[in-house]
Amino acid sequence: MKRILFIIFLAAGILAGCSSSFIFGKDEAEPRVPIAFTEYRVPPNFVPQALIITALGDSLSQGVGDTENFGGYTGRLADEISEWPGVRGTIVENTAKRGRRSDQLLAMFPKGALTGPISEADYVTMTIGGNDIMKIVKRDLFSLNIEAFKDELVLYENRYRTIFKSIRAINPSVPIIAIGIYNPFSLITDEVEEFDEIITNYNDAMKEITEEDPLACFVPVEDLFVSNDNLVYHTDFFHPNSKGYELMTERILERMGECGFSYQE
Repeated sequence: MKRILFIIFLAAGILAGCSSSFIFGKDEAEPRVPIAFTEYRVPPNFVPQALIITALGDSLSQGVGDTENFGGYTGRLADEISEWPGVRGTIVENTAKRGRRSDQLLAMFPKGALTGPISEADYVTMTIGGNDIMKIVKRDLFSLNIEAFKDELVLYENRYRTIFKSIRAINPSVPIIAIGIYNPFSLITDEVEEFDEIITNYNDAMKEITEEDPLACFVPVEDLFVSNDNLVYHTDFFHPNSKGYELMTERILERMGECGFSYQE
């Protein structure tokens, strides 16, 4: 009988010990606090992905003059971007063509020729305007007048702005890297100051229109081709050679960083 009573008292003590109000000594046990877990977010570059670079415009985006056949600045830029953290590789959609003017580029949009490459692009690069100037040079070769270039600039500005709007109609969020033009005429004519002014006016117009778009970045390259002291010209003395394209690529990457277009790390 005593043994049974002992067991009953022992069981009651154990059950009391399991109670949340069990008192050990003089201190009441604190209730257990649930463990708080901080929400984990997967970094945007956790899963490597391939990026598509779509190039628009003229011979500079096509890479004419690149003796190393590396695709001009477009190929070099793609190669550099492929090494960024979180990037599995790059795909180039190069729609550029030698001799293309802004009116010809603009005419491609209604035909749907650029819809696919732009809609799929992670970056759009563009060079356009050099052939617009050359059109005036060829037309008025023996009677060049700065006023003719100013008149053409008004039309060019309208086309350039419409090109931006056309890109945005296809892809509202793609970063646009708009590259300026340079003055190759200093190598073949004494009218350097006049052509410098013309090139500057066109670049200023491009820069102003580009800056109207919060997801666009203007890249000036005029200073890279002031002369051929650094041997940056192809043998045609018009297009960049491999070194010229390398300098362009360095400038583009620099501006992409300043504009916040580098891929998230």
